[in-house]
Amino acid sequence: MNRATTQFNSTSVQAFSSVHRPISAKTVRELMRRGLLHLNGDRWRFGDKSNRGVTRSLNELEWKHSHTSAPAWHGLIGLQDVVEHDRREVILVIEGSKDALAAAEIARRAGALDEIGILCALGSGYRPIRAELDKLRGRKVLVIGDNDATGHDTVQIVSHALTDAGVEHSLWNWCNDKSTDLYEWLVRSSDSPVSSVSVAGGDSNPWGEALHTQFSPPFPSSQCSSVQVFKCSSQETPQQEAGINDDERLGIVCLFIVTTKGAGNRMSFLLARSIRHRKFSITEIEQIFHLWFVNSRPLLPPDADEARSLQTFYRQMRRVRFTNEGLKSACQRARKAKPPFIPARDGDETVAALATLCRELQRDVGDRAFICPVGVAQQFLGVKGRATAAWFLTVLEDEKVIECIDRGAPNKPGVKGKPTLWRYKLPMDQ
Repeated sequence: MNRATTQFNSTSVQAFSSVHRPISAKTVRELMRRGLLHLNGDRWRFGDKSNRGVTRSLNELEWKHSHTSAPAWHGLIGLQDVVEHDRREVILVIEGSKDALAAAEIARRAGALDEIGILCALGSGYRPIRAELDKLRGRKVLVIGDNDATGHDTVQIVSHALTDAGVEHSLWNWCNDKSTDLYEWLVRSSDSPVSSVSVAGGDSNPWGEALHTQFSPPFPSSQCSSVQVFKCSSQETPQQEAGINDDERLGIVCLFIVTTKGAGNRMSFLLARSIRHRKFSITEIEQIFHLWFVNSRPLLPPDADEARSLQTFYRQMRRVRFTNEGLKSACQRARKAKPPFIPARDGDETVAALATLCRELQRDVGDRAFICPVGVAQQFLGVKGRATAAWFLTVLEDEKVIECIDRGAPNKPGVKGKPTLWRYKLPMDQ
């Protein structure tokens, strides 16, 4: 690099840092070195070597242009850098490029930017791509979304996908914080980081303590910390879950805290669904619910009563007839198990495969009726369209392999639908 180019880059970095004051020149240069940040006159672009990314104007801060022509434009920016340099600790920012800058700056202030990978999904419309998540297995990932209802919902989607992929991850917790996004949080915290980040043992670097809390078990953060851990369920055991502490409870609850009026029943059901398969005692369940109720109380109905709400929560726990983990396990067993013999459909491998799945779903619920979501059946069978999968369920019903206990109904405007309940009729050992 010649002197003129060096001078130009230095000038560009200074101009960029003067506009984005919380972001240091060191952070800017490191992101440029990784090929994630590109400066060109009064424009800057956060993106990778593909055509993915967003270009913004330095002078007109609201102007931006998203590059969407590449086939995988919605993939994770920065993943190639994480894989090529085998970065074991990663910050995944769901929202925009400014938040990705903030994540890198926080990592630099913690003295860890050289080791930590920065990923950006460029918005709450992001939906995880399994092939990309598989590349994060074996790494520790901190997921950060916006502090609003849409941001919380997207974090929940990403967290479930990471759990299904077996990726250990933590979630940034916005409880009791008024910042709308990570960049705003950085601006507010820059003046008084000690008040915004949990500091244990008088650590002189609160930024380092915040990230250390995320990436180093047993996660000794306090409830005022802005970060909480979420361990992927595939790595949890009943022994590990016994006697969970306050931080672990908050980590379980934080995704389901009510952030909009009218969402209390839905969020409590989702919380019930998330813990249904876990071996919690009654005391632990009620402690988890209490924490959810206290944090959700401002947006619950004025007459909401914790005792009555807890009874509703227990009823919701009974309504949860499947979990993502349970469905996944049933599908895995069904693929390996010997299918039942159906005389009228002998030789029809698709019907036999679906019957095997229904048998495993029945095994999971014991004497109760089971649910076989049409979308799960479609994916399991590898057929095109939900209607095709629904038809094969009808075939099983006609052949007396399964019996309908309660016919479902689709969602309608103002009326919540319900799933169909089935019971497997053939011998379980057949």
